[in-house]
Amino acid sequence: MPSAEYQTPTFKTPWIETPLIESAALSRAAGCRIFLKLENVQPSGSFKSRAMGNQILSHLRKPEYANRRIHFYASSGGNAGLAAVCAARTLGYPCTVVVPLSTKPLMLEKLQAAGAADVIRHGETFFEAGSYMKEVIMKTGSGDDEDVAKIALHPFDNEPIWEGNGTIIDELEKQLPPAANSEEEQVYGGRALPLDAILCSVGGGGLLNGLVMGIEKRRSMKQRDNGFSSTSHSYLDTSLETITTTSSVPVSLTPSPINLLAIETDGTDSLAAAIAHKSLVSLPKITSQATSLGAIRVSETTFQYAVSPPPGIKVHSAVLTDAEAARGVLRLADDERLLVELACGVCVEAAIGDAATATAAAESAIPVVEDQSSKKRKRDLDDTASRDEGYGDDRASSTDNEADLESRPETSAAGQAIPAKTPELTSKLKQLLPDLNSQSRVVIIVCGGSNVTIDMAGEYRKMLSEGWV
Repeated sequence: MPSAEYQTPTFKTPWIETPLIESAALSRAAGCRIFLKLENVQPSGSFKSRAMGNQILSHLRKPEYANRRIHFYASSGGNAGLAAVCAARTLGYPCTVVVPLSTKPLMLEKLQAAGAADVIRHGETFFEAGSYMKEVIMKTGSGDDEDVAKIALHPFDNEPIWEGNGTIIDELEKQLPPAANSEEEQVYGGRALPLDAILCSVGGGGLLNGLVMGIEKRRSMKQRDNGFSSTSHSYLDTSLETITTTSSVPVSLTPSPINLLAIETDGTDSLAAAIAHKSLVSLPKITSQATSLGAIRVSETTFQYAVSPPPGIKVHSAVLTDAEAARGVLRLADDERLLVELACGVCVEAAIGDAATATAAAESAIPVVEDQSSKKRKRDLDDTASRDEGYGDDRASSTDNEADLESRPETSAAGQAIPAKTPELTSKLKQLLPDLNSQSRVVIIVCGGSNVTIDMAGEYRKMLSEGWV
């Protein structure tokens, strides 16, 4: 038994602080400032490094496991299991992974290459794989097992997982640019973070839960810093509508909420189904190619956060097709040189929508005089279009062409200037938050994922060109 003087040991953190970058290309397409939180550069290739890493640390810090041999077990279709193996190996412990039969050979190879003690395939779903792990694999003993503590890891549904994912908010608090002027200070000064929205994909809900918890923690800290109680909320009952901060800029006591957009694919949409039914439901099966989102039922906490979020937060649900998710994958590859899974690309497409098509339609509706300069401009645009893959990438345009386009207003057949026409964007972001403007701040959690290759992205491009919708 550990002594009464037991002190919690310290361990290396098995995840890293990831960069936050502002994407000029995606911002132009979205019509607001798009920031990318690059969780794809975590040791395991996804945000799951935080989730599984913190879950493992929570067990290692328990007194009952002091000076014990420990073997971790994870049931996962891929990314959570890979993150568990990477984190356990970093900390010096073995990890066995049980995956559904549907897990792709690519992920099996990655699990083995990462150093998994064993990779076992069983069942059609996460649930069946997890049950087999607990009821069979972990109960299969040997003479060497007596002193080994066998610990099961859940892929998304416990508090240490959510706390690990909540560290994303801690980093955003440091990384987001501060308010640039008094107008922005008035908009963002009362919020937990200086932003308008965060987009994240939802499988079982562990990431969404962590973001909500992180924002709530940050909001409570900000209230304490401003001299308000984090529990009574009595200050909201005051007749005053603003407070004065140390910068002497009035800040609203009841600022606009931070919007969390919970994005799923059609066929993994267990959260959207639960919201529609006003209770937790289980999907009969997963029919989407975005298998990393393949939890047939979200956690109870995720459902409660979606239908009744804490003050200062508003949760929106949106469902896109696999084809739309593929467009998002290609946008990141083309514009930012990042390769991610469908489960991640779906958030990009939710923010952008089919902006390229909308822009082309708007431009085709404007009549112009076909003089020599406009002919030259048309040739330049045609050359650019032949190099553009159709996902809003305009990097091939030269500086001279851009200057030419900007300096020459479009004209009607009568020679009169026509005001520039703003295309009607079809993104879920614009539909759900129509008041966003060019200075609004939106963070996309680039959750990453290892179940993707260049060849797969090439196949997505081919399928989209053939009419995949």
